[in-house]
Amino acid sequence: MRYLYSLTLYLALPGVLLRLWWRGWRVPEYRRRWRERFGFVETAAPGTLWIHAVSVGEVRAAEPLVAALRRRWPERPVLLTTTTPTGRAMARQLFGVAVRCVYLPYDLPGAVRRFLARVAPALAVVMETEIWPNLYHGLRARQVPLLLVNARLSEASLRRYRWLAGLTKSTLDCVQRVAAQTEQDRERFLQLGVQRQRIVVTGNLKFDAALPEDFGERVTAARVKLAPARPCWVAGSTHGGEETRVLEAHRRVLERIPAALLLLVPRHPERAGEVASLCARAGFGCSLYSSINSLAARDQVVIVDTLGDLGVLYGLCAVAFVGGSLVGHGGHNPLEALLAGAAVVTGP
Repeated sequence: MRYLYSLTLYLALPGVLLRLWWRGWRVPEYRRRWRERFGFVETAAPGTLWIHAVSVGEVRAAEPLVAALRRRWPERPVLLTTTTPTGRAMARQLFGVAVRCVYLPYDLPGAVRRFLARVAPALAVVMETEIWPNLYHGLRARQVPLLLVNARLSEASLRRYRWLAGLTKSTLDCVQRVAAQTEQDRERFLQLGVQRQRIVVTGNLKFDAALPEDFGERVTAARVKLAPARPCWVAGSTHGGEETRVLEAHRRVLERIPAALLLLVPRHPERAGEVASLCARAGFGCSLYSSINSLAARDQVVIVDTLGDLGVLYGLCAVAFVGGSLVGHGGHNPLEALLAGAAVVTGP
């Protein structure tokens, strides 16, 4: 079964590379360091602790785990892999040079062998639910302990994995421990054939997040930058199809509070130009957060085109709408806004 899986990946590879190149037109970072996606990474130091976090949300969830590992084993280097450029950028912002970050290779046998030979991890930790047959079997062949942490499994994912039940079970047999978020997740992993003694319910790592020590200073700096006298609200992690409804809401806010300011934060910063055009067509004055020196009185919307500032902006506003919840994304993490003290509004 794994042979057919690998053959399918090789046959799909031209399309995957074409999509990577096409996405690079919009986000040039997709075209950079593409060799890492085939396992061509720098050799890691002995005893490396490796964590895989797909994108921004998983990287942020991994922050307390990274801190705990570094406290427990300060002599061991930590390697973080991501799949997306935004995840990689978030890792750089959170950890700087203290944690090395590269892209996870495609789950091709050759790429996986090359990656594992160069990294030679002492421990592998995969955040949430990333099940890669060749990677997992490669780790078992090298006798590297593999943990699935903050693991979750939706009903839809369960049905999908059941289509390849044999391959899924043999892959999950490579995992030493599954740290599930909820009892429901635990039951679903049991249905996929994971042995009961290998699963423990630990809760969601995102609840272990803490405000940075300089949070207050950063909020004050943002308030000065964004006209301290103006009341504001934030719409965070929005997707296409949500901004129009957010702007409609802001128009109603302006009827009652003419000086109100909306901080609109697209989930993907590369959409900032698209969102700015949407604001202009709707008749709103707007500016990009990265280019503001002093906010003009005519600006009613600030489009945040940077990574890592959303948490601070949540602390600036009394009310926050958390996106991904008016479209089919299931809604993004509201804990960051709650931790910053904002009252959270979300879709269904």
